[in-house]
Amino acid sequence: MYIKRLQYIIRFLLLSMMMPVSVAPKILSFDTSSVRGSVALLEGEELRAELRLNSLQTHSALLLSSIDFLLGRVGWGLGDLNLVAVGIGPGSFTGIRIGIATALGLAQSLAIPFAGVSGLDAIAHQFSYLDGKILAVLDAHRSQLYCGTYLGKNGRIRSSGKPALSSISDLEHHLSDRHTYIVGELKACRLEEIKSKPGILNRAIEADLFLAARIGRLALARKRVWRSGEDIAADPMYIRPPDALKNKSKKR
Repeated sequence: MYIKRLQYIIRFLLLSMMMPVSVAPKILSFDTSSVRGSVALLEGEELRAELRLNSLQTHSALLLSSIDFLLGRVGWGLGDLNLVAVGIGPGSFTGIRIGIATALGLAQSLAIPFAGVSGLDAIAHQFSYLDGKILAVLDAHRSQLYCGTYLGKNGRIRSSGKPALSSISDLEHHLSDRHTYIVGELKACRLEEIKSKPGILNRAIEADLFLAARIGRLALARKRVWRSGEDIAADPMYIRPPDALKNKSKKR
């Protein structure tokens, strides 16, 4: 009896050793769409390391060295990575291009998936505890904002329309509904111009604008957006066409 039980235990242990173990993917995530550049390493949803750079210096001069620095601190090599995630905008045209090109190059050379995530999505999902309409905003300069509209309910956030360019003067109209929240880059919204309106400031919330970690977590949750292969590509979210393109159209 004892021998049979021992054989059963040994057989069970051997089968357990042969079963595949679920390992949390190692994710490199970064965002270069604004002066607030950030790089993050995640193991599953757990943030292992993060570097934040609030600099006007071109991200192309810092991005690769920042990635190398973080990998060294955590003790990972490029070959350990399972996913590269990047912010696709909106924001700086040059910054977006640098980020996407770097992410695609790494994904292709390492033969791992690539995922692009909107910065507006990354902002909105910081506020999953809100119920109601959520307007995520980023400074587009020239008294304009990049805006994404979302609906929050029971701890979930879903997009309710395409991101668009909006004027700062439109904010008061959006906030006329007491169930609407404005979140994101509030310093660009000139809220002092409308703060006299009752209740508005209670529905305006500054977001964490260093987005790499949030982008990585959203990419992990959205396997449908992962892209693999030698010919992978990404669609940058510019919203507003580059100045060079507009000037070319005017000349015509």
